[in-house]
Amino acid sequence: MEPNLFTIDEARNILRVGRNVMYQLIKEGLPHIKVGKQIRIPREALYKWIESKMFVS
Repeated sequence: MEPNLFTIDEARNILRVGRNVMYQLIKEGLPHIKVGKQIRIPREALYKWIESKMFVS
């Protein structure tokens, strides 16, 4: 079972992107929260964000 909040590394493994790309996506609006100094990405928000980026031909 997946956690409700992903770490940067967990989210980037799902997206299959590098660390720099992950931080750029966050800067560009990928939904996230801060827990202290750490960034967490809510599971549902990540999957909704992925759906919003899908292209249908």
